[in-house]
Amino acid sequence: MKALVYDISPTRWIACKVLGRAWPNVFWSSLGSLKYTNIPKPQLPSDDWVLLRTKLGGICGTDMAMLSQRTHPANIVRSLTSFPIALGHENVAMIDEVGSGVSGWNPGDRVVCEPSLSCIPRGVEPTCAQCAAGHFSLCESFFGRGQLDKGTMIGLNAFTSGSWSPYFIAHKSQLYRVPDELSDEQAVLVDPLACSLHAVLRRVPTDGELVLVVGAGIIGQGVLMGIRALGSRARVSIVARSESQVDFLTACGADDVIVAPRELSRAGLFERVASQLGRQRVAGQFGNQWMIGGADVVFDCVGTGESLANAMKFCKGRGTVVAAGTSHIALVDTTALWFSELSVLGAYGRQFEELDGERRHTYEIVFDLIKKGRLDISGLRVETYAPSQYREALSAVGRRSTSGVCKIAFRHETSEA
Repeated sequence: MKALVYDISPTRWIACKVLGRAWPNVFWSSLGSLKYTNIPKPQLPSDDWVLLRTKLGGICGTDMAMLSQRTHPANIVRSLTSFPIALGHENVAMIDEVGSGVSGWNPGDRVVCEPSLSCIPRGVEPTCAQCAAGHFSLCESFFGRGQLDKGTMIGLNAFTSGSWSPYFIAHKSQLYRVPDELSDEQAVLVDPLACSLHAVLRRVPTDGELVLVVGAGIIGQGVLMGIRALGSRARVSIVARSESQVDFLTACGADDVIVAPRELSRAGLFERVASQLGRQRVAGQFGNQWMIGGADVVFDCVGTGESLANAMKFCKGRGTVVAAGTSHIALVDTTALWFSELSVLGAYGRQFEELDGERRHTYEIVFDLIKKGRLDISGLRVETYAPSQYREALSAVGRRSTSGVCKIAFRHETSEA
């Protein structure tokens, strides 16, 4: 089958890193480490796995960070990854084949798959403490325990394939049935929305609190929508790149939209945020900026060292910063962490959550909120490309703030297998 495969070549990596400053698309050019090539269809490792035929495979910020080489080679996640990688963990798929140990699932069932390759898919018994608690994204077996090689999730290893391919495999415990009322385009949003909701559940804003969301991509949008879906009447401001996003974000529940285009200076950014929040900006030496006071809760939905440092500076003393964007090795000004006595919480992936007295997987909570009309995803636009159009698709990701598209995904036809 033809698939999009990523394999690191040191020579190509260095060449692209140098050229990428002037030629951003070099990372998925013929010089890059991503290839559209033939690979074998993945085999079921045991009888409690299924083979899935992909319908849509979303392009995640984590994928883009790796492809565009913003992820440092020393990043710890890379040491937990086996190569070459058939990419794609955001998915909606049809079951194509079931192992003899699988019950309750049949060929033709439409599903989304929790991508974490935790203890249960690995056949590790007893499971680690994190998996026993339902925190699969925090599993302690990713380094290669059990029957599987290294790999944190589907689409980030050398053996399951991923949703950028026509077929991939998953353990029966990873399957969640897609409600009939959801289209494929809506279903492929469930994973990023679940990640956003998990971030909100790490620190649910209370009524009357002042909340700032930094970044208005799909994770930032999901955080905003998640806050409102949970019923919070906090005052929520969100930092966005483009004026074209204002009406949509307001409709999603934002009280204020702070437009900060990429070319805006750091001083300009802090001035706009401080003005909107009714706080005071303080200018330091060498362009450094500070803000007196700040929000009760700040969600960093970007994931760079600069965005995390800014989020901490935008937060009031003894407030909380939730790091929801994919993080990297970076130089971070931690003065605010110490000086303002902040609590900084990480929020990675999706897991079993406690909500309204029930313990359910984040996917199930998202499905329930959609069914009840509390999470309206009708305005979230998905644009699809064939895998052979990967260069156009990856280039389109960078235009989302002005195009009005929230998610780019690969669509698969049976003929592509």
